[in-house]
Amino acid sequence: MLENANREIADLFSEIARLVELDGGNPFKVRAYAQAAAVLGESPEPVGRLAAENRLQSLAGVGEAIAKKTGEWLETGRVEFLEKLRAKFPDTVLDLLDVVELGPKRVRALWLEHGMDSLDMLREACLSGRFAGFKGCDAELEGAVLRRLEELEAHRVMFRTHQARTEAESLLAWVADTGLAVEAEIAGSLRRRREVVKDIKIVAACADPGALAAGFTATPKAAMVVSRRPDRGKVVLEAGMEATLHAVPPGEYPAALVHHTGSRAHNALLRQRAAERGLTLNERGLFGAAGAPLPCADEAGLYAALGLPWIPPELRENLGEFELAGTPRLVTPEEVRGVVHCHSDWSDGVDSLERMACAARELGYEYMAVTDHSRSADYANGLTPDRVAAQHVEIDRLNAAWGDFRLLKGIESEIHPDGSLDYGDEMLSLFDVVIASIHTETDMTRREATRRVIRAIEHPKTMILGHPTGRLLLARHGYVLDMEKVADAAAANGVALEINANPVRLDLDWRHVRRARDKGVKFVIGPDAHRVRGLHNIPFGVGVARKGWLGPEDVLNCRPVGEFLRCLRKG
Repeated sequence: MLENANREIADLFSEIARLVELDGGNPFKVRAYAQAAAVLGESPEPVGRLAAENRLQSLAGVGEAIAKKTGEWLETGRVEFLEKLRAKFPDTVLDLLDVVELGPKRVRALWLEHGMDSLDMLREACLSGRFAGFKGCDAELEGAVLRRLEELEAHRVMFRTHQARTEAESLLAWVADTGLAVEAEIAGSLRRRREVVKDIKIVAACADPGALAAGFTATPKAAMVVSRRPDRGKVVLEAGMEATLHAVPPGEYPAALVHHTGSRAHNALLRQRAAERGLTLNERGLFGAAGAPLPCADEAGLYAALGLPWIPPELRENLGEFELAGTPRLVTPEEVRGVVHCHSDWSDGVDSLERMACAARELGYEYMAVTDHSRSADYANGLTPDRVAAQHVEIDRLNAAWGDFRLLKGIESEIHPDGSLDYGDEMLSLFDVVIASIHTETDMTRREATRRVIRAIEHPKTMILGHPTGRLLLARHGYVLDMEKVADAAAANGVALEINANPVRLDLDWRHVRRARDKGVKFVIGPDAHRVRGLHNIPFGVGVARKGWLGPEDVLNCRPVGEFLRCLRKG
């Protein structure tokens, strides 16, 4: 495992080199850190042994400053210089340096002048044509950047949240089964409900961290051990994703959970807030001016010691959460009362209408809107008017048998290229719920896509805009919309935006959710279920809603069926 310590310290100095470069640091220092990373990573002797024998500086390129930082990491597991650098930048800015056509100076300018801090923002700027108008940029560079982004996307190893959560919950169950941990929780971007994640983090409180960490690296699910330390085990799972267990004494658990949940930008502001109060905060705890630990029973206690309300993990992105007067009331899965947006074997679903409805009823929902595909969706066995009438007869029959559950007559109507809806107004008037969605002819410019969607929103029979951007996570970016205009149109026309809870979609993106909420838009969380097990998608959509700062009052299907229907009807 010692060679893994070499790799970890090499990665650390590589990160320092990139951050110093991004910070506008001396090029000689950048090269020195990069050289140190290469030398330490390739050293045939373990870094720990070299440090213990005071031989680090015998390596070419390792001077006193590098040796001191290496010793600090070996002793404490952290390097203060690196943490200060990390605090200066959002954790996704470094990704922009992978676009080699930009260079560190241009990346720095893009961040400082345009707030560009992620590859997604860069891609959106290029696709919209804004990038070519930035100082020092042009159409030729824009094209080169887009080609590089496509290449990076093809090689990026990321996982959808439902895949990672399944693995994480299995590991959490293993931790519980050991009997060694008194508390344990999923951390990292998965706890913050990011839509895609690159790894799994678990934090556990236990009396014997070393035993738990050692056991973790020996679990059958581990295909490869990356590293093992007395307080940490890191493995690559058979599923291909990296998982890290941080095992800490119970007294350190609250601070460790906050630290490893992130985000990095959120944590940097927490540390700054602590410093303003004469305190020190790190992953081991909160400490007074004299270095004495200040006990915190849980995360809420730690936030309270910093003069803050407890901040839900989903909001910890440094996007205004520190201005909150109190802990916000966010929607929960239990508050969703109705299933909206599901398919049956009448169109492209697998299970029958009755089976879908019975499953929703057994899960405790009060109503379900079946929204099979409309006529023009011949690829999905779309419903002709005659088949719509026949389906409505079946719905009436089922409703007559139930007193505590209502099946609603819905349709997912195709938005045609000109923005019109499938079926005429008279036909659309027969439905309780009309979801308007795009599935075909998606190769559009930003202007064309925005015009098409807004015209559909303005249709008097549209109630919900389904999966608004058409994205498929890690597969298709979806069409580029002017979401400000779309949200304005939705608010003006009383149309709800769907948060499509299918974990392959999770569309609308949480960033757009929050901005639309601020404009007064209401939402529907829809599982887009095509079989019974798809009904279990709803919690994934709730995660997006929570990350978008939504409370139950913002989500229409958190209301009783009568109120839900009244809210959908225009005028």
